[in-house]
Amino acid sequence: MLFICFSFSIHTNAQCKVNNKYFQAGEELTFDLYFKWGLVNTKAGTSTLKTTNETYNGMDAYKMSLVAKSSGVVDKMFSLDDVFSSYTKKDLTPLAFLKDAKEGGDHTIENMTYTYNSSGGVTVHTKREKNGELRFDEKINANSCVYDMVSVVFYARTLDYSSMKKGDEKRVDFITGKRKAYMLIEHQGIEDVKANDGKKYSCIKLVLSIMNASQSAFEDKEEAMKVYITNDDNRMPVRLDSKLKVGSTRAVLKSYKGNRHSVSSK
Repeated sequence: MLFICFSFSIHTNAQCKVNNKYFQAGEELTFDLYFKWGLVNTKAGTSTLKTTNETYNGMDAYKMSLVAKSSGVVDKMFSLDDVFSSYTKKDLTPLAFLKDAKEGGDHTIENMTYTYNSSGGVTVHTKREKNGELRFDEKINANSCVYDMVSVVFYARTLDYSSMKKGDEKRVDFITGKRKAYMLIEHQGIEDVKANDGKKYSCIKLVLSIMNASQSAFEDKEEAMKVYITNDDNRMPVRLDSKLKVGSTRAVLKSYKGNRHSVSSK
């Protein structure tokens, strides 16, 4: 029994560990942000995706931050000022997720922290406040690696797409709000994507969808995001399409720096 428990612990903890060959601290990507709401489809602001070295609870960690801010006419129609941050170990094991989102007059603050136990499981403490009122304060237990909306994008960059064909999916556990769900990362083939730096990039198209833990494979999936990553050694996001409470956004790459490898473009 002790041997089985010990083996299970090693297996479960190992699920989170990733051999990252694709990005590094210092990578900073800048995007033009577009907003679609009904018939309105216009440039709406800017967004950045940045990776830095940090110390979290005494551990060497990555901090991945996604910042989006509206401007101009759109800012008056539906203001957007979002900061999403994810902390992971250097092997991409999730440690914490922080959300500070101001969208259309609502202000949401959300925190998630991960505690790994000796049996190989994890407890995720998730808490949300909206407009100054506590909405939930819950603990979720899992026996597998669990991702948030930022760390799952970086995890998706590390998958072996050479062994996948169009339509293949990778399922990972995911926390959305106060519920545990499944995130499906679907490989939808290779496409050329034009960025706002005037270049075209050969990209792997990914669709990230959320399913409730109780859903079967035949039930409808809730699409959360489309991500186009370069089909090279960087797996750099070139375009990110995501849905909001009202409308949707598209982030298109404008500039980049600090990449781990040279970037291929057309």
